[in-house]
Amino acid sequence: MEEKGKENGIAAMAACYQKFDPTAYLQYNYTPPRADFARKDSIVPWKLACLHRAFTEDVSGELLVDIGSGPTFYQVMSGCEVFNKLILTDFLEINRRELRRWLQDEGGCSLDWT
Repeated sequence: MEEKGKENGIAAMAACYQKFDPTAYLQYNYTPPRADFARKDSIVPWKLACLHRAFTEDVSGELLVDIGSGPTFYQVMSGCEVFNKLILTDFLEINRRELRRWLQDEGGCSLDWT
């Protein structure tokens, strides 16, 4: 009985995630005011500075694997400078498609990461 409940919980979670909208997520989290580079209290520039510092001072290597990338690329941008290969992963095909659109310059991307 416990195993059946666990399976139902996993199915419910998977169904919930299938409704995820990467465009809405990106617009809400990675455009102003959260990503306002003119403001010192904006969260995205702060995150980028922390990640840049980590990658330039503490972390380097051959391969960087990002588990659960979502439709975002910011978390590994600075890693491109110190790792030879990057792998981005995500559970949802829609998030992988969003990343592919930008990385392969396919157009239709919800956010221009340049």
